[in-house]
Amino acid sequence: MEVETYTYEDTDESHSLYLMIESWFDGRFPEPELLPKLGVLVKEDDEYLCFVCADMSNNIPRAYIDYLMTNPEIGALKRYKAAKLAEEFLCERLRDHGYSLIYGMTPHAGIASLSQKLGFQVDMTPNISIYKLL
Repeated sequence: MEVETYTYEDTDESHSLYLMIESWFDGRFPEPELLPKLGVLVKEDDEYLCFVCADMSNNIPRAYIDYLMTNPEIGALKRYKAAKLAEEFLCERLRDHGYSLIYGMTPHAGIASLSQKLGFQVDMTPNISIYKLL
């Protein structure tokens, strides 16, 4: 498996990757320009397996992990290995930039379980996310 970074750019190739990632998401996926700048893709034999990104847009050493998604057409074990590789790569890059904490939220128990396997502490209390487009 190979890891590459992904930042949306106004090119045909970048837009094609964006549309592929968007197709994996079962909800409202952000417009390309709203994606965090540090994205990670994992692929094997020219097939993309996983995407995750982190919002680093604050001035404290804390990043927000977002949009951990895997290709729904591949097997569970391969999805797990790709997610693990993507998360490790992302955390290494964040440490290189001086970050000491990564956090996130999910309404999905499966993502919470995967996160625990990846070393995250999980608080199972319900939470409510709020956001506002400006």
